[in-house]
Amino acid sequence: MKALSIQPFYATAISLGWKWIELRTWTREYRGWILICATKAINKFERESLVSGHAVCIARLSDIRPYDDENDRELAFLADDETFEGYSWEFDKIIPIVPVPVKGQQNLFNATFELDDLEPIELVSNPEDNEAIVQELFQYWYDHGYIKNLDFLDME
Repeated sequence: MKALSIQPFYATAISLGWKWIELRTWTREYRGWILICATKAINKFERESLVSGHAVCIARLSDIRPYDDENDRELAFLADDETFEGYSWEFDKIIPIVPVPVKGQQNLFNATFELDDLEPIELVSNPEDNEAIVQELFQYWYDHGYIKNLDFLDME
């Protein structure tokens, strides 16, 4: 299966269905399912609060096209003061999975997993209730030891 290493914050945003476009300076002919892998955490917050060093979801890559600042900026999580030239990798379906350890690599790489090897996380919250989805997914990661901290969530 094809895989892509992404910083933990952005991999998390993709797994939550918030980030539908990943930015790359290069393009590929490949379209189809990609294993989204959160790279190793670089600071204490990431190590305790975000899954890192694991695949966190699968996403179906539907298109790679030149980046369009007007239409892609928000869905790619590009800050107002950032500029980018390259390609928008557009996903049309995202499924969180039970995290599996993956040694990240640069570029699009072949993971040792097949689609059938991966277990989707069955979220029970209403897909329209974004806050409930966030809390449910982070709670799953916390309960299963993938993260150590939920303090940044308002879990009343």
